[in-house]
Amino acid sequence: MNTLLRAAGKLQGSQLSVQALSRLASVGLFLLASWADGTRLPLVALQGALLALPFALMESLIGRPISAGLLPANWDMESWARRTAAVSILPVAVVGCVSAAVALPGASWPDRLLMLTPVLLQLPLEAAFWAKARTESTSRANLIPQVVAIGTLVCGAAFAVAGLRVDVAAVPGQVAVLAWLLLRRAPLAPGTIRPGYRAGFRVGAAYFVTASVDLTYSVALPSVAGALAGPTAVIVLRAMELAFGPFHVTLSATTRDDVVMGRKARWINPTRVLTVGGWAVVSVIVMFSPWVRGLLAADLRALGLVALAAFCAYKGLLMFSTWLSIRHMIWATPGRYLVSGVGSRVIALAGLAVSVAWVDRVPELFVQLLICEALVVAWFAYRIARTPHTPDPAAAPKDVVAESGDLVAQG
Repeated sequence: MNTLLRAAGKLQGSQLSVQALSRLASVGLFLLASWADGTRLPLVALQGALLALPFALMESLIGRPISAGLLPANWDMESWARRTAAVSILPVAVVGCVSAAVALPGASWPDRLLMLTPVLLQLPLEAAFWAKARTESTSRANLIPQVVAIGTLVCGAAFAVAGLRVDVAAVPGQVAVLAWLLLRRAPLAPGTIRPGYRAGFRVGAAYFVTASVDLTYSVALPSVAGALAGPTAVIVLRAMELAFGPFHVTLSATTRDDVVMGRKARWINPTRVLTVGGWAVVSVIVMFSPWVRGLLAADLRALGLVALAAFCAYKGLLMFSTWLSIRHMIWATPGRYLVSGVGSRVIALAGLAVSVAWVDRVPELFVQLLICEALVVAWFAYRIARTPHTPDPAAAPKDVVAESGDLVAQG
């Protein structure tokens, strides 16, 4: 029994449990909407895509500066995190409203605002997670996303049974956790200050720029898909992302391993093999099991084999482009990698722009995604081939630290 309790404690303190519960909540909410609230399924699908905003922004604005040790010693970390989240609410709200207006023009403004509410509430929750992971412990910080995910599942099931809208199922859990955090707010410690809003935002500005480029594409994809191919495209895209959820969990694990190992990382390792195997298994199930596709969405069940194969191949290329990107980041100067990363998103966004000229159905959209991801793989391969290896950071830490602060280094 003690062994089981220790194992459960380690699992609760790991990011694997956080990712698994968060993805389970996302999948569960989508399925509940598909089965019990079909009229709002496009809203739930778009909400799932927009939730990438608080996760990525708070990691770039709070998590990465903390990890890099950029915070002045006299700053109160939790106050800084709360203020940074507050500054982010309006921009995220604007992006969310524009995305909803483009992807779902038939949805009413009250529906759009209610759909966005969980996205906005997630901003201070994510900020609190990163702050408490440093000021307290990872296990206690993990309770924030874990309780929110469990609350989403419980409330989603209750709302579905009661005939209520499930796109706001996360709100009760989010409000409860926020209230708990506010009640436990610690007073300002002697010798510390609450930084100004501008100064607090500026400390993570460089990371924010790189994250924003990725987020632009993440938000643009479902929005453009809905505008070109209708709400069905938004539903099918979200359903396919949920189907590949287990694959993305292992893919994230490989990138974390690469970042931790740095230049010692090997191309072939057990986690990478597991990721390739997971991609293959999910691809076979998605392509050849209409029953499984029907569990996610009726529109996905009706999709043809060629379209399904194109999306599965796109995910396979995405896996390789992700690995190439991380490897390039490890070996290139920060400035050169910034050019490569932005260039890859420019290719993807240009593909979306071109799709306006010829895409009006989901299969055509999937083919477009496949072609663009192949170009991204080729771009990273080209950039890596022309990148001279920088000195080992362990051998020249001062040079690397100085160079990391120069975002306009050679590209």
